[in-house]
Amino acid sequence: MTPRPDDQARSELKELATQANRHREEEHERIETEFWQEIDRLRKRYHGAQQDIADALDVKYNQILRQTKRYRNADQDPGAVDD
Repeated sequence: MTPRPDDQARSELKELATQANRHREEEHERIETEFWQEIDRLRKRYHGAQQDIADALDVKYNQILRQTKRYRNADQDPGAVDD
């Protein structure tokens, strides 16, 4: 059986758990951003690609547009014509 923790061990454990959670949230945001930026590139491949992507991902057509706008790179043309 492991020994009972003291206050210092508890506070260290809480800090480590908090750091792990923060890292998870940061990575989730990074991955989500990369995903929607790739979808933004893919939806411009041909006329109708956005609908094909929506069907493949089982989401609404407008969700593709909203999410790609949300995660679009600052250096991408904000005035680009959307499907």
